[in-house]
Amino acid sequence: MNNKELAKKIEQATKEVSFLRGVVITKSVDIELLIGALITNYFVLSDKHSKFSEMVLSDPYFSFGLKINILKKILNKIEWNPYNGFKDDLDKIQRLRNRFAHSGMFGFDGNLIYDKGEKPMEIKKAKEMYGEFIPLWAKVIEELNKIFWHIIGKPNPFKKTKDGENSLKKVSQK
Repeated sequence: MNNKELAKKIEQATKEVSFLRGVVITKSVDIELLIGALITNYFVLSDKHSKFSEMVLSDPYFSFGLKINILKKILNKIEWNPYNGFKDDLDKIQRLRNRFAHSGMFGFDGNLIYDKGEKPMEIKKAKEMYGEFIPLWAKVIEELNKIFWHIIGKPNPFKKTKDGENSLKKVSQK
């Protein structure tokens, strides 16, 4: 492989990893925002939502991990029984998100290198981690939506009814 081909391969791998990294971080932010909404609705009266979000949840020291820990405590308090493995899936999402956010590219094939703790460093394909992340994200976001609507005490207006119609559409037609 000559220098021009190598440079092209590196550029392609960089673009691919950057895209995957962007999707994982964006979807993690979606989860983080929904967890923030759950925390806000659990603890705060409606006239204080924006102040609580602004002063507490948006603070850079109020990390994704802290939000997950508080959510777990809320779930215990409201006696919510999520699907089996939900809390582990939240931790896996956080771990994968952090790997994408804080790892470096390694080699020419879209590998990421990151500190794993018990090992000095680990190398894993970005596509493989992305493949782990997306199914977890889909399950977790669905469960978080159920929890959110439970906490605010209203039916989900965007939930599809048995006949496939949007429940918000049905309400507005009445």
